[in-house]
Amino acid sequence: MATRREYRPHLVLAVAVPMFFQLTGVIVLSFFSPLVFRTVGFGSNAALMGAVILGATNLVALMLSTLVIDRYGRKVLFMVGGVQMIIAQVAIAWIMGAQIGKGGEAPMARTYGVAVLVFTCIHAAGFGWSWGPLGWVVPGEIFPVDIRSAGQAMNVSIGLGLTFVQTQSFLPMLCAFKYGTFAYYAAWVAVMTVFIALFLPETKGVPLESMTTVWVKHWYWKRFVEPQGKSAEALT
Repeated sequence: MATRREYRPHLVLAVAVPMFFQLTGVIVLSFFSPLVFRTVGFGSNAALMGAVILGATNLVALMLSTLVIDRYGRKVLFMVGGVQMIIAQVAIAWIMGAQIGKGGEAPMARTYGVAVLVFTCIHAAGFGWSWGPLGWVVPGEIFPVDIRSAGQAMNVSIGLGLTFVQTQSFLPMLCAFKYGTFAYYAAWVAVMTVFIALFLPETKGVPLESMTTVWVKHWYWKRFVEPQGKSAEALT
């Protein structure tokens, strides 16, 4: 895949999609949500209940995505979910920065703690109907048959590797940067949303055997991918 020019778009997305999937911040927020909620003033039981609410929100959004993914297309869901996650992350960073401060030791009023929970759920919902399902759907669609197993293996391996890195680095990052951690993830979501808008071809309604056409018609990737007829002539 790395040595053939026509597979360069697939290689880029095989790396970019799982990397951006992890950099939404949802995975680590799900893992460490009780700790985050304790930080903003929740008690032990309330923090655990907040984690349950967060997981339920993600599940409901994921189920809703199955109803609209083929109606509105992949890129629309990526855009809507991306904007939603950016707004939520910036709001969380602003609330925590204003209420807890740079030292992270100032108490937070309960109203602001509930607001953090609400925006965290908004962030999880944005992920649930965009990157959550599409992080698996898109890689399953874009790879040609001859490199699909290699592409999917790369996609899963990068995703699992970055999950490990994220879980090991999130707590030190949260302790060092405090509310800046959420601004960090918001910046990455902005980057990935622009990337998707520019470089991901829309695959809605395109049969797998005709997927080459979406690359040939793309404003940037068409310089790497030849139409199927020309490819067949080159092989003969």
